[in-house]
Amino acid sequence: MLSVRRRPRQLRTSTAAVRTVLIYVVVAFAWITLSDFAVDALFIDADQRATASLVKGWLFVLVTGLLLYGLITRLVFQINQLVEREKALTDRQQAELETEVARRTAELRSANQELDSFAYAVSHDLRAPLRAMNGFSEALIEDHHDELSEPARQHLDQIRIASARMNALIDGLLVLSRVTRGELDRTPVDLSALVRERIDQLSKQEPERSVETEIEPGLIATGDRRMLEAAVGNLVDNAWKYSAQAQPARITFAATRLGEDPAFSIRDNGAGFDMRHADKLFQPFQRLHRQDEFPGIGIGLATVQRIIHRHGGRIQASGSIGEGAEFTFTISPSEQ
Repeated sequence: MLSVRRRPRQLRTSTAAVRTVLIYVVVAFAWITLSDFAVDALFIDADQRATASLVKGWLFVLVTGLLLYGLITRLVFQINQLVEREKALTDRQQAELETEVARRTAELRSANQELDSFAYAVSHDLRAPLRAMNGFSEALIEDHHDELSEPARQHLDQIRIASARMNALIDGLLVLSRVTRGELDRTPVDLSALVRERIDQLSKQEPERSVETEIEPGLIATGDRRMLEAAVGNLVDNAWKYSAQAQPARITFAATRLGEDPAFSIRDNGAGFDMRHADKLFQPFQRLHRQDEFPGIGIGLATVQRIIHRHGGRIQASGSIGEGAEFTFTISPSEQ
């Protein structure tokens, strides 16, 4: 469309240029021819003719220079007008684009806030019937244990297990809601120390496990300490859980790069995953392993991704079945 619109203007410009050149050629030819006849007719003396020819030559140069000056001045004026119009059009389009982006951003932010508020409200509203279901199940077992058959007691146990899982899912919804709310309080955070602290906590909870760790010291990121602690904790928990069957289990935390950006990496030698399903890793409540293999609700990595994105960073997963997994993430050093 742009080339079609400009074609008539380009044709008019070319026609005007050709017309100007033709007029100049005709006038110059007429001037030279007629002025030569005039000099020959008016002056008989050779010196006078030479002087007259010199004068008419300089006069021709002067007139030509004035014409060129006028043409160039006009051309520059037209170019300046065109540049100003293009700049005004670009500025207007830029302003319209910025206004549209701001409007869409505000709508998206409002929709996200409404969605988070809805998830938060629903999570709280679900707790009341869940507590009632769990409470009545416990009351039946405690008050009528001897009257219940073994299959009935097993059914009640399954109800309590399902209630506990439902409660964990609600907690997961609340966690996802919280990580998208509130402002970031950015301070320098020692990620190496957070990794070490979480591994020490897990070692105390499972003293029978022997896990080799390699933690690069002094890896600092600027971010919200509470959120980064949750993100790093989830990644360490993930590595700890899925390396349970490795002998020996090994967890590594080190500096690396993601593309051209400085990054951090947590790697384990555990169960790993099939890269064909890597897109499911960060989706809430999506899991790549059966519940009886590795228990969980599928909320940890989704939480990690949201926290990393809130810090203006990226996260990437790689791995292979039976050979472990590696999670690499960046943290933007400035506010987003």
